[in-house]
Amino acid sequence: MTKILLFTYIPSPYQVELFNCLASISNYNLTVAYIHEKSSHRQWKLLEIKHNHLFLEDKVDHYDRVRTIMERSDLVIFNYYQNLQLLKLINERAASQKPWCFWGERTGYRLPPILGAYYRKWKLAALHLHQVPIWGMGNWAIEQYRREFGESRPYFNMPYISDLTRFSRSKNTKSNPDARHFLYSGSLIYRKGVDLLARAFSKLAAQYPQVSLSFLGNGPLQGRLGKQLAKYGDRVKFLGFQSWENLPQFYHTADILCLPSRHDGWGMVIPEGMAAGLPVIGTDRTGAARELIKTNENGWLIPSGDVTALYHAMKEATLLSNSALHSYGDRARVTASNYSLTNGVVKFNNCVQKTLEYFS
Repeated sequence: MTKILLFTYIPSPYQVELFNCLASISNYNLTVAYIHEKSSHRQWKLLEIKHNHLFLEDKVDHYDRVRTIMERSDLVIFNYYQNLQLLKLINERAASQKPWCFWGERTGYRLPPILGAYYRKWKLAALHLHQVPIWGMGNWAIEQYRREFGESRPYFNMPYISDLTRFSRSKNTKSNPDARHFLYSGSLIYRKGVDLLARAFSKLAAQYPQVSLSFLGNGPLQGRLGKQLAKYGDRVKFLGFQSWENLPQFYHTADILCLPSRHDGWGMVIPEGMAAGLPVIGTDRTGAARELIKTNENGWLIPSGDVTALYHAMKEATLLSNSALHSYGDRARVTASNYSLTNGVVKFNNCVQKTLEYFS
């Protein structure tokens, strides 16, 4: 049986879902090494972990244990690199010439392009020195990795995957077919473009009394957003952080999902929203938006940071007939079906096999 060791940051719910599923049906032995059990930046409730795992927690004996596991593994997958001990393990695996790969979103985006390139060249030196496969979380990540690391290695598309069946629902039955309820799901931070959403909604709400907006999540900008939207407070809700299992009920009360991120490596909320039958407004600096959204079919793909484009997309969504809105939602469901947990397992298995074949 093929032994696989995978390093990742924390047990995020969607990763736990995938790894649990892989452990239950796959013909290989998967062990997941989590750098930490939890993060102060994430409020997710820890799901039941049903796969082989350990938490490293910067403890020397834990890294010694995982080093032994690594030496016995047929394939090692690194899904994180912002850790000194982990960088040592990456370099050790590279030196062994045994199969390994890197799996991640577009890295270093918080830095200016030149600084980011130098930072990644330092942190990911092993990737520059060794022509190993890279699994990109979406086609956008692959495009950027190709640009940085060249064409002399294979690239595979392995995006974040979740059990989307819990988001599915029958067609909307609305008491007021003209109402348009917009939903934002995510942290209330600058990178997510929530300030732009508040500006666009304020302009829209002044013209159309049937629109409303809910923010699902919390963050440092909540106070500022409340002030921006105070005039339309009767049509704006701040729902706060909600547990993973409760998310579908909030998606089911909405008509359109807005994710106006200035940058998002993937954006799991986009396939979640589409699985719930929501057309999505997303930006060209968001991996999932670039990959899933077809403008005027299942949503609107707009330029990042462009509040005018965001307003116009929200206006178009507001003025859609009820039947047209349902058609957008139906096409969104079809799109999301390609990112189901079942398909994710198939994608993961294919990536594993192709990576092992590359080293054979």
